[in-house]
Amino acid sequence: MAQSTAVDENLLKATEAYADYDFGAASRHLADARKALPKGERSEGIDRLERQMRDAKAFLSRIEKLQILDSISVPEAEFFKAYRLPSASGSIANADALPDGIDNRDELRQQVELVFTNEDADFKMWAQPASMTQDPDSLDIPGSIYRMVESSRLTDGSWQSPVPLPISLAQGGNMDFPFMKADGVTLYFASDGEGSIGGYDIFVVTRDPLTGEYLQPQNIGMPYNSPDNDYMLAIDEINGVGWWATDRNAAPDMVTLYLFKLNDLRSNYDADEDDDFLISRARIEDFRSTQDPDQDYTPLIEEIGNIQPQTVKSQDFIFHLPGKRVYTSYGDFRNSSARSLMHEYIRTLKDIQNKEAALAELRKRFDRRPDDSLRPEILRSEADLEATRKQLKRLRNDIYKAEL
Repeated sequence: MAQSTAVDENLLKATEAYADYDFGAASRHLADARKALPKGERSEGIDRLERQMRDAKAFLSRIEKLQILDSISVPEAEFFKAYRLPSASGSIANADALPDGIDNRDELRQQVELVFTNEDADFKMWAQPASMTQDPDSLDIPGSIYRMVESSRLTDGSWQSPVPLPISLAQGGNMDFPFMKADGVTLYFASDGEGSIGGYDIFVVTRDPLTGEYLQPQNIGMPYNSPDNDYMLAIDEINGVGWWATDRNAAPDMVTLYLFKLNDLRSNYDADEDDDFLISRARIEDFRSTQDPDQDYTPLIEEIGNIQPQTVKSQDFIFHLPGKRVYTSYGDFRNSSARSLMHEYIRTLKDIQNKEAALAELRKRFDRRPDDSLRPEILRSEADLEATRKQLKRLRNDIYKAEL
């Protein structure tokens, strides 16, 4: 019992010293904690903090030179409302922005914190519990761990079933707060997994535009990340600025938002600078000291403050009729029979999507391990899918006749 108490006490002291960037004191307390361990035993907490401190020291030697334009303290519960992003950057909103018509949408609204939507409102990303994610990989991790998913709007206006991002991006922890740049290949997100130096850290990852595969995520380092929680980095390429949130230097239930000027190329502070100077920059003790004294940032800050964040328009579907008419909601129909048929059309379309997914899985199983017993099932699924597609085509024609 005495050994356990000594380990816990020293680990707590080390954690507090680390949070204060006192790496020397943290190292001494960690050494004492490790000495107090029973012979041959290891401590996950000690190992984690040692790894975090090792990475933090490396980041401290390459802190990016940022011009931080402003610092805003806001309530943690609705911090995203303070971001001012032009429509070209997309939008971040609460769970009300989840796609209409996806499975378990009402249940998801109780679990999802933020949803990113691109400029065209045809692509969304969010994080949800692994227990609510339809992916075999999620069976191997605790159901409460959050995984990011994405969904795209289909040509008829419905949304595809959420597609999980690779579990490797989370590095064994939660992943959340996604922001996809307008290029469609650069993703910022937060994770508290193995690559974090404490709490949530901000990572960047790119994906191959041809294959859609994500590459290895990279921790973007300091001053963005700290021993505290840092998350929701968003980029405004129109005005050349970015935002991120952190609970360092913040009161309880509050977070600090930093608005910074984007660098064309990353430039770091000299690693040979005084340790106190580097720690001051890493902690952002005075954001004004990062600014160029010869520049007046007031016009840019005022311009950004006047931005009205994009409001995501709600669409039930996209349905093309003859004469280049496009309907996007049930209220567009003048004919009640056509409106009822449209409901059936959407249900049938989702049925097709489910059957296509099931057939693809059967074919995948057969390719991995050919089994003659699967052949009849595949043939039945193909015939059923073709019949449902014909039904969808008939429904489309019936809608045309009823409405026109």
